[in-house]
Amino acid sequence: MKIKFRNLKSTLLSGACAIALLGSCSSNDNNGDTPTSPEVKTDFQLAFASGSGSISGTYLQGVTDLSQGEISYSKKGYSMTSSRTARVFTSSDGSLVYSLNYTIGTIDKLTYHGGDNYNKIVTFDASIPLGVKAVRFTKMTDKVGSVHSIASVKVFGGANNTEFLKHKITASIGLLDLEAMNFGSNFKKDIDVALPGTLASEGYYIDRIDCPVISGNKLYYGTSVSKFNASTGANDATDKTFTLVLDYPSLANATVISTSQVKGATNGYRTPTQHFNEAGEIMQMVSNGKDLNIVKIINGKYDETYKYSVSGLLGRDASSNGWFYAGNGIGYMPYEKKGDTKIQIGVDKNGDPSYSAPWGLARIDLKNNKIVDLNVPAGLWLTQYQFSVVKNGKFYIALTPVGTPGNIYMFDVNSTDANGTLGARITAGADQYYIGIF
Repeated sequence: MKIKFRNLKSTLLSGACAIALLGSCSSNDNNGDTPTSPEVKTDFQLAFASGSGSISGTYLQGVTDLSQGEISYSKKGYSMTSSRTARVFTSSDGSLVYSLNYTIGTIDKLTYHGGDNYNKIVTFDASIPLGVKAVRFTKMTDKVGSVHSIASVKVFGGANNTEFLKHKITASIGLLDLEAMNFGSNFKKDIDVALPGTLASEGYYIDRIDCPVISGNKLYYGTSVSKFNASTGANDATDKTFTLVLDYPSLANATVISTSQVKGATNGYRTPTQHFNEAGEIMQMVSNGKDLNIVKIINGKYDETYKYSVSGLLGRDASSNGWFYAGNGIGYMPYEKKGDTKIQIGVDKNGDPSYSAPWGLARIDLKNNKIVDLNVPAGLWLTQYQFSVVKNGKFYIALTPVGTPGNIYMFDVNSTDANGTLGARITAGADQYYIGIF
């Protein structure tokens, strides 16, 4: 029997959270709606964002066939709980959906019942055990997800306590049991992160972690690296690449590995940056706003002999937030065309126009060191694009030029043809975007 909390819900939850020894708190909440239809496991699900700024609504809708017809969010779509653009994941079979409410720290678990019929069954508040609301969330497997955050604070010393010494770097990480929807005892809010050698005293620090993967008994988190210049009081350009490594599942022995052959961030934004190839090696994207590469991590260390240069093969400056692996060395990477004439992509929180360089899409071939710059519409903005899928040998992606209708594009994974097949027509209005296919 499922207990439904109505008028007493907030009171009971507050008391439960207050006395929970482990600090984890989940709430059952199906809003009184119990779908009569069974869970659906074969559909595609599309995510849609209305608003490019810090305030943005997120909507989901399932579709059986993406190859034809028209998809619209006019009076359609399930509205996700979101103070900003929600971060969405689905189970492998598509029957379950997980969604992070950014800046709030809550994660919803929903069942999918076809079309825009979703049922929210539980909400987990990760901010209570971790002590921070601005967390990020990644579903790593169908059984476990990571909820994570990191903070760096300057440390001063000397006679007048004005001499810069380093940054104190502290990570907060919880491993979310996706069935029980709680951390249990698998969380730590004060993980001390030390950089190798003298890097900390030289001003280097980590200001963001994301896109973790599990490899054996280790967790690998992509990072954003910054470098503080004590003489100017400002940050210098970063010339390092870091990855945070911890024991799994104990979250012990936090270490940082680095490579000298590339420089930039490995954490991405909302798109995955790390994938496993068929040999079980981690293929990691590194981007610094100009040079765009994929490097390899083997047995806890960077392979200093391997680098796949996306920007070099494209013959231009490029930046990206992540990529998608299709198997057998083939991947697809949305990329920003740095240096091209910027396009208006929306408005900021003050209502003023906001701009970005347009985006493209590349098919990458890691085994043969080749690339194909795919023919996609002009005027794309894919900064917030979260996920795409490969099904029956085809890569599916939703592409709409800013403020205009677009299409589902389908690319044969085994083909080097730059032209994809046009699928369903998808509509969007001003400052609205498709941000993923699941």
